[in-house]
Amino acid sequence: MNLLKVVQTFATEEQALDYLVKARWPEGVQCLACGHAKVYRIDTKGKTGKVCRLFECADCGLHFSATTGTLFHDSHLPLTKWFAAMALMCESKKGISANQVARHIGTTYKTAWHLCHRIRSAMQEANPDPLGSKGQVVEIDETFVGGKKLRKGVKAGKDAKITVLGIAERSGRIHLQRISNVQAATIRPVLAAHLSPNASKVITDSLPSCTVILPKETHEEVSHKDELRESGQVSSKTIEGAFSLFKRGVVGSYHKLSKDHLDSYLAEFCWRYNRRKQQAEMFDAVAAELVSKKPLPYKKLTREIF
Repeated sequence: MNLLKVVQTFATEEQALDYLVKARWPEGVQCLACGHAKVYRIDTKGKTGKVCRLFECADCGLHFSATTGTLFHDSHLPLTKWFAAMALMCESKKGISANQVARHIGTTYKTAWHLCHRIRSAMQEANPDPLGSKGQVVEIDETFVGGKKLRKGVKAGKDAKITVLGIAERSGRIHLQRISNVQAATIRPVLAAHLSPNASKVITDSLPSCTVILPKETHEEVSHKDELRESGQVSSKTIEGAFSLFKRGVVGSYHKLSKDHLDSYLAEFCWRYNRRKQQAEMFDAVAAELVSKKPLPYKKLTREIF
């Protein structure tokens, strides 16, 4: 569902709220405390004029709404603006900055930043199958993000670089993750969690750590200098292309990313990349995750509370 269709479909707060209720309770509203199926609907309006639809449980008397206990929880922003931001983040191949979202939906930067991070936290792969589970060829490589330090010297810039490990199926899914270093002890648990032993072939560059970890029968090394441009199966072009796309987003959209939140941006990028052929279903998928995950308060997001 693209931005134009979202705006047309959810022109009013009532329409957006109807969609949210159905997304959270496809089989009918149930009490959040006792699970009772009989609830009463109460319609009110808040101080800002935002539609407030409450439900009262006929059994335990609990009052709750469609946003209670979700990532929408305690948000005073209209759902129409939420949905517009969701559509923008789903459609942006290289990501979109909070400043740009703020300009599009008419909010402050702080509000848009918190909003984007809550949507981003919904863009997480839930228990995905390890890459290469169906016998695909898998590529593994590492890259470095950031590192520029004005008037600090070359060494300071190198020390500031963040290492990202990438795993990619040929014509399939990817996984990008921040790691502290490229030593075997650091990479081994990542590969154990995200690389399937069923992969027909695992292609890496000449990183010694991968040579130690991966089985010789399926492991194949490639030198970037010797890769053929038009032919040859021994290459790591898939993961290199994913790295390039992510870095174009960093340079063109975000300009700079915090080390504390880099994994969230990587997860968002992977989620969108892995659904690149399912553009029409992205919006519904994000909405379903937003109503199923716990709230993300601003203070927790900024590490003011833990």
